[in-house]
Amino acid sequence: MQRPRLKPPASIWKRIDSSPERLISLAALAVAFGALCVSLWQLDMAKQHNVLSVRPYLMVTPHLAGANGKNGLFLTNEGIGLGILTSLSVSVSGKVYAGLGKNQWPKILRDMGLEPLCFSIGWPTKVAALRPGMEIEILGKSKLFNSGCELALATFLTTKDVSIELRYTSLYEEEHTFSGDTFLNL
Repeated sequence: MQRPRLKPPASIWKRIDSSPERLISLAALAVAFGALCVSLWQLDMAKQHNVLSVRPYLMVTPHLAGANGKNGLFLTNEGIGLGILTSLSVSVSGKVYAGLGKNQWPKILRDMGLEPLCFSIGWPTKVAALRPGMEIEILGKSKLFNSGCELALATFLTTKDVSIELRYTSLYEEEHTFSGDTFLNL
């Protein structure tokens, strides 16, 4: 007895081609998948744009403009979003003074041999925030400023071994760091 010969299965394309509804369904599925991919890509691009549209750029800048000018260290936000401070440290000759809240300037100035009463001082508190375009004087000349104090401020701003590291986050909790020195190139 002879066995019946089995026909090879029809190729997938012949099966699809035999029914136009299947071909249209597969085309619609491919278009839908492409639309999904484009939508996900656009969503990712929109998120990146939103993150960049609120990115802060905090920095500390020294100024020494003379008797009637802007003198001291200034904390500014040059970015376009709110900057939330997470830490601040000042390093003088390798010794680090760090932390938010407790003012470190009197100790720093005394350790440098400078009179703290010659300076107006400000130290950021925990979870302090700086809005865009804001500038805060963190070290400047005191209202009790006398001629010896002018020299003390100039000495501080021209000392090469004082550096500042500032850590902060954006509204999207991205971490950023500013590192710089207080040295003026005079």
